[in-house]
Amino acid sequence: MEMLPLIKIAPEYNLTLDPSTGMVGAALGRDVVLVSLDAVNEQLNVLEAAVDDLYNSLDPTTAPADSFPGREGVYMNAGKLTNMVYGFVLGLILLLAMLHAFLGVL
Repeated sequence: MEMLPLIKIAPEYNLTLDPSTGMVGAALGRDVVLVSLDAVNEQLNVLEAAVDDLYNSLDPTTAPADSFPGREGVYMNAGKLTNMVYGFVLGLILLLAMLHAFLGVL
């Protein structure tokens, strides 16, 4: 949403019109500076989308944002694969430690 400048209706009474909402209100004065926060709001929307994606990643049945259709459950599959790899590596380390302790092979 772009912030439009206020239109002075009656300068002697400090009345202005906001064209985006159609509301009539009092003017702020001559020394007041209005700043458009449209760019900040756009960045906040991007940040909010990233936070929602991170929050949804805690549910293993959801799909990542901007992914192809049919990717539901990708987090669950990644978790299973990660646990299998960690289990294999830990088992291999324990096997080598037991071989070294009992047989003195290494």
